[in-house]
Amino acid sequence: MDKAFEWLTNEEKIKRLSASTSTVFDIILKHWPTNPLEVAKILGEKGSEKSLSAKYLYHFKKLHKLKLIRMKKVGNTYIAWPVEIEKLRLMKEMLG
Repeated sequence: MDKAFEWLTNEEKIKRLSASTSTVFDIILKHWPTNPLEVAKILGEKGSEKSLSAKYLYHFKKLHKLKLIRMKKVGNTYIAWPVEIEKLRLMKEMLG
């Protein structure tokens, strides 16, 4: 999906997301920076940390591939935040 959908705007990319990936994206927008286990906790999911982390990491990677979020590995987990926040950070860095 990375090359095929590069020409789409962010709004069009968001419209093409599945319901579960869209829910994860909404949580990342509201609670950034966040990790897969925090998303599971917000959604009230119960289970082993390993399976919950893998389940939501799938959505994180999907969103990252579409360039809707940025991700960074910190220790044994991934942290995600919206691309828009990254753009604001870079603008602030350039201005002063």
